[in-house]
Amino acid sequence: MSMPDATCIPTFTGSFRQNLDALIELFERGDKDPAGKKIGFELERILIDDSGAVVPFSGERGVSALIHELAAHHAADEQIMIDGHLLGLAYSIETDLEEVEVNVSLEPAAQIEVSAGPAHSVKALYDAVRSFDAEVNAACAAIGLQAHLVPVGYNPVVTDPLELELIPKDRYRDMDAYLSRRGRYARDMMRCTASTQVSLDYESEEDAQRIYRMATLLGPLLSFLFDNAPVFRGKATPGMARSRIWHHVDVDRCGIVPGALEGLTFEDYILWVSGVKPILFTDAQHATTSTGDRYARDLMSERPLERSELMHLLSMVFPNVRLKGFVELREMDALPPRLAAACTSFTGALFYDKCLEDKLVGLLSSYLPHGFEGIDENDAVLARIHLEEQGWDAKVYGMPATAMVDALIEIARSNVECGCGYTGIGSDKSSSVKVPVVRETGTARAFDLEGIEMLADMWGARRLPRDEGAAKLKQLGIIEASAV
Repeated sequence: MSMPDATCIPTFTGSFRQNLDALIELFERGDKDPAGKKIGFELERILIDDSGAVVPFSGERGVSALIHELAAHHAADEQIMIDGHLLGLAYSIETDLEEVEVNVSLEPAAQIEVSAGPAHSVKALYDAVRSFDAEVNAACAAIGLQAHLVPVGYNPVVTDPLELELIPKDRYRDMDAYLSRRGRYARDMMRCTASTQVSLDYESEEDAQRIYRMATLLGPLLSFLFDNAPVFRGKATPGMARSRIWHHVDVDRCGIVPGALEGLTFEDYILWVSGVKPILFTDAQHATTSTGDRYARDLMSERPLERSELMHLLSMVFPNVRLKGFVELREMDALPPRLAAACTSFTGALFYDKCLEDKLVGLLSSYLPHGFEGIDENDAVLARIHLEEQGWDAKVYGMPATAMVDALIEIARSNVECGCGYTGIGSDKSSSVKVPVVRETGTARAFDLEGIEMLADMWGARRLPRDEGAAKLKQLGIIEASAV
């Protein structure tokens, strides 16, 4: 057997090598003991007043005024100043089950994001979000604002994204200028969309590879099952509008990371990031500058970067599944808090199970005689297109989408009822470890089961969050009955 040509093996030296190693170490520090895994979720929503208008950032009763009112009830070190403006909060909430870290931030057009966790139970995350919502309601009353936090994948009010002002954050100004030249729906993405994101821990690089692979494989289904965007630019939209928008933002930094289904290593992912233009760079002194046509690898080659600077580079890519020292699932639309929690219970119960792929193949063996062997990124793209075009009637990976959905519900339900996930694919031992989503035997587990049954009932009736969302928007008078 001939040896590989050494000239074909890439070598990295100097500052680039140092930064590459630092990022790998950052990812490795994300490794958790199996019993120490936690879970978290982020929920973005749009503030709409009782007249049906989007609440802007500025103004006497704008989102900025709301954030200042919220901040008045928090310590100075819990307030987040960016580019000279109060744009967020970071604090903890004591729930009945545990203390939960909460981060409040603003998306480009003042969509309000609350991030809860990580925590040991989804119930604690949900309680923290409910506590935050109570704070928002009180703050709205204090400034004389009658408004609702509306969970929807696309702003139901606007007909043109340029109707919405950007918040005064340098990052968003530069992103808007750059991305609007890269994709026709970039401004829709920034100004009009809102999502639910779930964060999962991993035990090792191998475990991260497994979760990343399965999240990429199931990503099209997650996008479909948690579709909550009944309106696009003021008109009824076909399914998965937010997914369609992301097709037309920037192909270099969005979509599927090459190799995602083939055992993506930490180094593979970082090298992919290094080949993307970061648009802007925020240094350790919090100064933000445009990076023009430079790639992340160019910045990594200049000098050893601080941790915050490395994290910034990771934050400037938007793949379907993102690595940041944990695995971030980004496919789901903004959801009502209870449904967002159910989504977190569901995904946690699935992806923390190391036997997920084997179990799926076992339940779907008539469709997958050779398992998922040979399925590649093109198949995942095709699955998404079929779901966008055919909905519940779609076929994914050679089987009816409904069959895969039913199998996923069965696995998630069983994992929560049993209270454990298995520690190794193909292991002869049935050695198991309790995972965060199912750790508690009482209230927390009952909450997870309740959420999974909510999803089973909704999907069993072949309904989606967008169906419930449209009804709620009509009830609030935000859209007319004829709009959808």
